[in-house]
Amino acid sequence: MNKMLYILAVAMIFTFSACEDLIDIDPVSEISADSYYENDEQVNTALIGVYNGMQTPLEHEWRFTEIRSDNAWQNEANSTSTDRVNLTDLDMFRPLSTMDEIYEYWYATYQNITSANRVISEVGVVSDEDLRIQYEGEARFIRAYHYFNLVRLFGPVFLVEDAVGPVEAKDMTRSSVDDVYDLIIEDLLFGSEKLPEAYENSQKGRVTKWAAKTLLAKVYMTLQDYPSAKPLLEDVVYNNNGNHDLVSNYEDVFSIGNEMNEEIIFAVRYKAGGYGLGSPFGNYFAASQSGSSIIVGDGKGYNYPTTDLLVNGYEDGDARKSFTIKSIVSGFGPFREEKFYINKFISSVTSAYDAENDFPILRYADAVLLLAEVYNDEGSVDKALIEVNKIRERAELDPIEDDLTQEECALVIERERRVELAFENQRWFDLVRTGRAQEVIKNQIEVVDRAEYDLFPDYNQPKYDEIIQDWQLLLPIPQIEIDTNNKIDIVQNEGY
Repeated sequence: MNKMLYILAVAMIFTFSACEDLIDIDPVSEISADSYYENDEQVNTALIGVYNGMQTPLEHEWRFTEIRSDNAWQNEANSTSTDRVNLTDLDMFRPLSTMDEIYEYWYATYQNITSANRVISEVGVVSDEDLRIQYEGEARFIRAYHYFNLVRLFGPVFLVEDAVGPVEAKDMTRSSVDDVYDLIIEDLLFGSEKLPEAYENSQKGRVTKWAAKTLLAKVYMTLQDYPSAKPLLEDVVYNNNGNHDLVSNYEDVFSIGNEMNEEIIFAVRYKAGGYGLGSPFGNYFAASQSGSSIIVGDGKGYNYPTTDLLVNGYEDGDARKSFTIKSIVSGFGPFREEKFYINKFISSVTSAYDAENDFPILRYADAVLLLAEVYNDEGSVDKALIEVNKIRERAELDPIEDDLTQEECALVIERERRVELAFENQRWFDLVRTGRAQEVIKNQIEVVDRAEYDLFPDYNQPKYDEIIQDWQLLLPIPQIEIDTNNKIDIVQNEGY
């Protein structure tokens, strides 16, 4: 997608928002049934707004994926600032249902689902049939993407498919996980069958059929339906008509000079320059108190890499490590400290929180490693390792021989996905999807990184015998959703 379209959309979205009848206290109810789209241009502008609307949920997503995984932790043990305390609570699997960051993610996600629903309901005004189908497919993909994240993070959620008023919305209760997945699959099947394979350069970044197929395959694998995922992934990896492949240099996948390269199947796009559309992740992830030595405006030091990832995640000679994670030495004498930070989303900027870096949601390498999982699941270890070794070759690592058991191969693929997709919000979902979350996180907290957690004050120490139980795999439903509904009782997730 031409980034200038994002800029155009800003003024238009502000104009349209004045027409909306919103209820601040209830994001599920923030749906206006008013119709105001009259032509192709207005629908397209609204759709660009839906793309823009993916940014705010993504701004929070790392807190619920990377921090809760074994990739990252909240390392400022003695900090009493609210943001650090909340990160610690997420890291220790004890978030409150009133946590602001959870509500902000939930709110922004439902706001954008509302925007996607509005495009879907109004797309009939588009005069060109092919364009009408394309716009619907794009909006349905984004809706499916949001619901896929919601259902994996919260379990049963409110399923909003149409424009409803605030009174009607208060009669809605949480839909079952099965019902949510039914809508996700329906939306992605539509996109995988009807969306274009590619766009002209000025429109790069819009959702393609390859994006819909890749996300649908990931949905099927989350549901343990590997046979349904297989043909989709084989199509993406082997039959994408030259649209996607591995980029020869890992760093180039993330370069702002090489955006929407052939490895990117879908990304959330950002535009620097003071438009309010810049990426904040460079400042979020750069080392804290590093001044402007890493990025303009200092870093927050969020998403701090664990010792386990630094020591055990990367093999010697892995070319990905030196680009993904860097360090800086600060302080003097006994206060001298090496601070590690995520480099993957850092680029030269002129203003803080205003970087150009796009954030990859689906990559060709992701699809290749998912296909390796499928082959291994059906017992074809040799075919699985062919896919894995494609990724390892780029990382300048030796190929893995094919004398592995299925169980050993599964762990090889898991490790490869961990380092290849590090800090792209995939690790937590991978661990939950494969049933390995509790074993891995328990070991990481109790054994591997215990020295790090011992730095926390006594009152903040992990309750080792309580991490991690089944209910802790889900986040709490924001308490405001429960407290503000005066018509029906909304059930909170277990344990909260």
